[in-house]
Amino acid sequence: VQGFSIEQNGDLKTIMNASRAAKDMVHYASELQRETCSIDDLWISTKCGESDTTTGLGSCPTVGNMYDKLLPLGIYGCFGETSEITGAEHICQKRAINEEVGERWYKMWKAYQDDVIFAHATDDLSDSQPTKGNIEGGLTTIEEKALGNLEKIGRTSQFIDILEPAEAPQSGKGLYFMDSSSAAAECVTLMAAGGYVLHTFPTGQGNVIGNPIVPVIKITANPRTIRTMSEHVDVDVSGILRRDMTIDQAGDELIEMIRRTANGRNTAAEALGHREFSMTKLYRSA
Repeated sequence: VQGFSIEQNGDLKTIMNASRAAKDMVHYASELQRETCSIDDLWISTKCGESDTTTGLGSCPTVGNMYDKLLPLGIYGCFGETSEITGAEHICQKRAINEEVGERWYKMWKAYQDDVIFAHATDDLSDSQPTKGNIEGGLTTIEEKALGNLEKIGRTSQFIDILEPAEAPQSGKGLYFMDSSSAAAECVTLMAAGGYVLHTFPTGQGNVIGNPIVPVIKITANPRTIRTMSEHVDVDVSGILRRDMTIDQAGDELIEMIRRTANGRNTAAEALGHREFSMTKLYRSA
């Protein structure tokens, strides 16, 4: 990572310096050779978007099944979306590796409630949770949304530490909770900045967000989304709702897509040119 300052340089010279640095980076990247690596070298993050009733029933449990299988093999994992845990915070706290981590997590979550939600309250979660799209998709409360959100960490996985926005993990391999926005482009950007190199993204009604530096794998269990937005979907797990696919089978399909993506396959978002990102704001956002 290189930084450039406009001060004492001006626009044109800064652009020139950055362009020369970018050219050198292209030379460096062009000489890199693909190497075989172990599964435990993967850093996999997750968030969901455009959630509906199918998300908590299908696509989020698919991600959770993946984590239950890969975390014991030594990967780094990360989940977050602080505002969207509301209503299931007591469950999330119990998924900490020990009481000390759970208490620190609750303190972080409570600070968000006090500083953002209650400080600016107008309606349920400041009119931001659940979103209009969530409500259209059948989610009536943030509690319903939160329970679906937590399906992303599976049945056996426990988080070992909490991270500030964009913070890199320091406690070894395992699952982390990042204090992060639920906004798609911002959350994916924060997790990428923390070092995660592959992002799994369960969606109900369809979300097109990609990222410039991390591949974003889209998973959906919504049959309508498969019909209307199939070009944006990498893993179709709608069979879960038809009862011709189990969550265990869906998890295996996601793991296979992770392997293919790590080997160079472009995700749907990459193939369609979606490179959205959002730098963290100076204030906390929902």
